[in-house]
Amino acid sequence: MKFGTVLLLFLTQPYLASSFFLPSPQNQKYAGRRLISESACYSQTDDGSEISPEERSKFEEIAQRFLNNDATNGDDGTDFPSAFPINPFRSTMNSRGGKDGLYSDEDLFNVLTLHEELAKEMDDGENTDTERLLVVNEDSPLGGIHDMVTKMTLGRKEEAPFGFPSSASPGIDIGPELKKKSSQIRAIASDVDGTILTSKMTVHPRTRLAIINAIKSASKGGNIQYFFPATGKSRKGALDSLGFEIGGLIAEKCGGVYLQGLFCVDPKGNVVFEKKLDMMAIAAAEALVEESGISIVGYDGDDLYTTDQTDIVIHLHEYYGEPLSCLLPNEDAEGVRKLAAHVPSMHKLILMHDDAEMLTNVVRPKLEVLAEKYNACVTQALPTMLELLPKGCSKALGVQKLCEVLKIEPETELLAIGDAENDAGMLEMACIGVAVANASPQARDASDYIVELTNEKGGAGMAMDLFALNREN
Repeated sequence: MKFGTVLLLFLTQPYLASSFFLPSPQNQKYAGRRLISESACYSQTDDGSEISPEERSKFEEIAQRFLNNDATNGDDGTDFPSAFPINPFRSTMNSRGGKDGLYSDEDLFNVLTLHEELAKEMDDGENTDTERLLVVNEDSPLGGIHDMVTKMTLGRKEEAPFGFPSSASPGIDIGPELKKKSSQIRAIASDVDGTILTSKMTVHPRTRLAIINAIKSASKGGNIQYFFPATGKSRKGALDSLGFEIGGLIAEKCGGVYLQGLFCVDPKGNVVFEKKLDMMAIAAAEALVEESGISIVGYDGDDLYTTDQTDIVIHLHEYYGEPLSCLLPNEDAEGVRKLAAHVPSMHKLILMHDDAEMLTNVVRPKLEVLAEKYNACVTQALPTMLELLPKGCSKALGVQKLCEVLKIEPETELLAIGDAENDAGMLEMACIGVAVANASPQARDASDYIVELTNEKGGAGMAMDLFALNREN
């Protein structure tokens, strides 16, 4: 199979491109859901039907004409891929709620120019397997990916700039005070859901490149010495959600603040801080759940437990990538044990319901009273979820505990990025707290700066570039 045709598959099939460059937890954990196998993806369509030699020949003929610039806005009025009436490599994922069409032309352009940016930087001769996959053959008559994408998405020969702007958005003036603070940044802490991850549980190319550059800086003794996630997710859930590349890098090289700061590990994986709920608080919360007709999940590290595997509990696993919540079997009688019977307690509880208004206006006030009584506190990351934590604990405290181990002063050396109520304390504590454009009012109020991009458009990557990765020293 010609390399050019393989590249063209990425250009014409966003689903394939997203699977290759931005692996999601669904692609990792639910391989059965992928409609095509690696061995069959170049000889079959996504529904398994064979591609005829005539179709393949026609496809490659047009592809080659396109690469030779004969078909792009040519005399016959055709272009690629519209010159080909039916793409034999088309995906049927749209009808199944999958990832086809995941990226716009702009996003796909960013994915592929990211390839060239990484290829330029891989000059130390120690490429990993992932890096080798991304290196283009400079001597290939087909040219680089960048040239192909430029022709397809822009319809012209002009060379677009490689990678992303050095300051993420040219012309932005962050002001002298923030510029001075940014020169002191040595560590980056970022929320995951709603900040690093998009609503489709992928990492935008701009954010992906920024994370890779931050970790590379740390490993090579650069200005940024640490990058770590600060999330309400479990460690396993966070790393799975970020995909095998980013998740793997973080697991191998970075510390992390998990479970809203209740479970913190250093870069070697050692637990440096953790705290659990009082058993009486758990029992009282379970009584409130039964009274309100809502769902509950208890977290003990990477182990999640529930008393009823409702749809929203399953959704926590299938959509957000958290480990599947298990029922606690009752060894002495039939039925399911209460979460309060689990020893040695839980780090936190999540109370969930699809009716966000009811959860906020009816359940939360009762949960606040309960928390005050049983030495706990309440926070919220998503409208459909309330979280019960040990009193005095928060994501901000977890970040502070990890920074103590890393010998980082959060107030003068930390860049924090977030989007939700549970990020507010961390944003306020940090030297520079940045909210992405989709942030909640609480996160916005606590931040020093709000970037113009949402999580969907790489807002976290923009924040890292603007305040840490491309500063002038």
